[in-house]
Amino acid sequence: MKVRSLMRSQRLPLWQKACIAACSLYLGGAGFISPLPAFAGQEMAAPTTLSSPLAQHSACPAPARVPTPADIMQLLKSGTDHGFLWKISKNGHDSWLYGTMHIARFEWLIPGPLTRQAFKASTMVAVELVLSDPQTLAVLQRPASNERLQHLLETGRRQKLDTEAQKQCLPAQALQKLPGSIEAASLMALSGRADGLYPDYAIDAILQTFAKAAHKPLVALETAEAQVSLLTGKTQAEEDELIDSALQDLNSSTGQTELTKLAAMWGNSDLAKLNSYRDWCQCERTPTEARQIKAMLDDRNVLMAEKIEHLHESGQSVFVAVGALHMSGPMGLPALLQKAGYSVQTVLPAAAPL
Repeated sequence: MKVRSLMRSQRLPLWQKACIAACSLYLGGAGFISPLPAFAGQEMAAPTTLSSPLAQHSACPAPARVPTPADIMQLLKSGTDHGFLWKISKNGHDSWLYGTMHIARFEWLIPGPLTRQAFKASTMVAVELVLSDPQTLAVLQRPASNERLQHLLETGRRQKLDTEAQKQCLPAQALQKLPGSIEAASLMALSGRADGLYPDYAIDAILQTFAKAAHKPLVALETAEAQVSLLTGKTQAEEDELIDSALQDLNSSTGQTELTKLAAMWGNSDLAKLNSYRDWCQCERTPTEARQIKAMLDDRNVLMAEKIEHLHESGQSVFVAVGALHMSGPMGLPALLQKAGYSVQTVLPAAAPL
């Protein structure tokens, strides 16, 4: 049954119609843009649909499954809340903070009832980057400079990245023109497919399409230029270290293991594990990694919190959907906004009944 026929044949609530239209538009198209993060706190994009393996054999991950209208209806009926959700209040009205995953499982496509309720009550959706914005996509897909590409080749990193791409059944040329550190981050994200985690099902990207289907304004909290600058490092030596770290994780499966832990944390709404992320992440092993984590999380959180305050104080009820790691610990968005005078209530994980 086609999507339009399904919606005509049943009297569906507006939210369900939006979910069906959004999932069909985002996942049913040929050539949508897949967000490819290095971890749950950042978002990048690649110029092609990369989650489908180049060749199908037993060593390759299965392609991302495109849901049928019947799948979507079933997910709507059985939808369970995952992730982390807070209600923040100030000046007599509410906004919401929702911690997402940039790679996810098929079963998580449809938000659960608590998340849907907050989303419906909002007047605006704020995300890290608006992925449908042509200027944003142009920056995210901008090729590396010839000098940096030549450096990758001369130092042997080009061959190592190509080998990793081949292991993941990807055409070597699919990512070759991107900056090396972004290519390495993309390969790290794609390694999660072996455990059923796909960039195609990115929670925040799906929510962006829901927002469009529900006619809610979308606002970016950051710029693509700022994210690309963080991912590529301030110097060639810093980028080299980021690439080498990612390659080490890919070769040892450390990165894939961490993605699986992050996914379990998110799927179970494990707030204690989220707040202790830096105690177990193995993500600050070197001075460069420590600086990168501070820049990718703490420094960005301060700027995002200021933008969220501005939107909320303009009278909007904002549904903020950003990577879950931006909600972690004393420098997470809930803590920063509480310090700024907001009342902060944890909605998900839901409190156990008395």
